[in-house]
Amino acid sequence: MKAVPGLLMLTVLAAILSGPALRADDPAFRSDFALVSRQVFRGIERAGASAQMNVEFAGGGLRGGAWTNQPFAHGQARETNLNGAYSWSPAEEISLELATGYSWFTGVPGGGVDHSLEAGLTATLANVRGFVPSLACWHDFTFDADTVQLACARSIPLPKLGAFLECNVFAGAAAGEDWRPDAPGPRRRDGYSYWGAEVRLPYRIGAHTTVTAGLHYAGTSGHSPANGPFGLPATTNLWATLGVNLDF
Repeated sequence: MKAVPGLLMLTVLAAILSGPALRADDPAFRSDFALVSRQVFRGIERAGASAQMNVEFAGGGLRGGAWTNQPFAHGQARETNLNGAYSWSPAEEISLELATGYSWFTGVPGGGVDHSLEAGLTATLANVRGFVPSLACWHDFTFDADTVQLACARSIPLPKLGAFLECNVFAGAAAGEDWRPDAPGPRRRDGYSYWGAEVRLPYRIGAHTTVTAGLHYAGTSGHSPANGPFGLPATTNLWATLGVNLDF
């Protein structure tokens, strides 16, 4: 896994030199409000039932925004994230997105981490008989962790509802050198694999308003309680989401 950051930089450089083109998207602003029964990140539960809010601006291949997760229970980690990304298409059959995010954490059990910085590259292939496969790799500079993930998405039309059922399956592996960088004591190395599936049903109820219901599942293998600083060791997670999106 330690070769991922170098491979990521080489891939980015090759793609840029191949002649990236900015997408001609119109500038757009969106905000999302959601209730989730669990907050799960790459198979690892970070908090229980929570309220989430996201705001994002996108246009011309660039996007940026802020996201926060606020659990209802006391004693669980609260998370806020600032993120940005740049997307381009070096060829008709593929699109690339280079993204970065900076996160702040409060209330982490044992003070395992206060903040983290991550960057990653995602390659998405064009629609293949209704399926959209993607490959992503990330490096977290705070945890000194590398993650690789394969995913495949599909939208299933529901003509009677006038909507699409959005389906996604994924599998990945993560390995880190220090999962509790701000906690006292020795570095805590660990690695694990994860997988999951999710279905989401967005339904537009107005010119600028969409309600989305989702059901999600994720499982892990090989991780220990030392993995991640959040102190929630469940190896399987099933959770639901309900949100409202406003776009302008």
